[in-house]
Amino acid sequence: MKSKNRLQRMLIITYSYFFIIIALIAAFSLFLLNEQILNYFADITHENDTVLSETVNTMDGQDNQNHEQDFYKMLLQTLLLFLSLLTIAVYIFGKWTASRLTTPLRSIADGIQDIARGQYNKRLKFKASYELAQIQDDFNTMAEKLERMKKEKQHLEENKQRMLVDLSHDLKTPITTIRGYIEAMELGLINEDDRRQRILRLISDKAELLSILIDDIFALSKLDSPQYPFNFQIDDIAEFTREIAAEYYEVFAEKKFIFQFDIPKGEINFPFNYTWLYRAISNILSNALKYNPPGTTVQLKLSTTVKGVKIYIQDDGVGIPLAIKDNIFDAFVRGDQSRKSDGGTGLGLAIAKQVIEKHGGNITLTSNGGTNFILFLPKHALASN
Repeated sequence: MKSKNRLQRMLIITYSYFFIIIALIAAFSLFLLNEQILNYFADITHENDTVLSETVNTMDGQDNQNHEQDFYKMLLQTLLLFLSLLTIAVYIFGKWTASRLTTPLRSIADGIQDIARGQYNKRLKFKASYELAQIQDDFNTMAEKLERMKKEKQHLEENKQRMLVDLSHDLKTPITTIRGYIEAMELGLINEDDRRQRILRLISDKAELLSILIDDIFALSKLDSPQYPFNFQIDDIAEFTREIAAEYYEVFAEKKFIFQFDIPKGEINFPFNYTWLYRAISNILSNALKYNPPGTTVQLKLSTTVKGVKIYIQDDGVGIPLAIKDNIFDAFVRGDQSRKSDGGTGLGLAIAKQVIEKHGGNITLTSNGGTNFILFLPKHALASN
């Protein structure tokens, strides 16, 4: 059998005390009235020297009227005393009930109105019984969530606007360059074969950059869509990492980089999406190659934990600028703040972050005299998807 809730129990006890006090006030008033009546008749008996029966027989009408007036006067005094004590009791209980019930309810109503007006920073602060205190905690939790959602929405809107501006810039710049060179060639301003070949290669590079940008935008939009199927397969992630290391070893060597890797020799069967995880790791390695000078040491490491696997991608290069460190995983953010046209699309890390989160994991970054990415993939990725 369920017990009554605390608020109901508190109200029952409060009103029980209230009626007990009223009963005590009434009893006290009747007691005083009785004492006054007894004292009154005792005084009358004391004043008369004759026997009570003779006193009664000799009373005239005027005396009876005076006695009646005195009786009503005592009755009125007792009634006034009763009403005064009752008023004081009602006031005290009213103030106490307001502090425990009415005031919290008023605060809750005001808080709901603030939320309805979009003032999500408002919080309730009052002392009350368990149920009202629980409502206060739930209300404050709801307000915090709404405030956080509002800030996230504003952040998304700002990112959306910035993405549109950056996207228009990144599309317009190479298109303008291609268009300018084509017009120059059409007007016959470029006649030398060597110069013509250089310009054609430049046009080809700009077109390839546009193709990569469009491909990255398409990839990011697919990852953002909850309907996009993100399939997993159980494969040897150690061999997968070795293949990436073998592919990038020559690339780093050509650019005078020092490439190191630390990968377990045995098999590590693990659920992951081969294509997308390859893209995430290659994006980070490409950034290390793009934004660091020759002589930089880059390390790729794979390790296993109780909860999953970790992939470390580290370098001792220039590090991440403080100005963009907090939003480095946002779209169109680049290590090259001058936004050179050959600085990449600015979507590589955004895609990498989405890929790791699609695996149910997370990606963290530390930058202190270098750059250190840690990609964590949990074991339950296949079951959760």
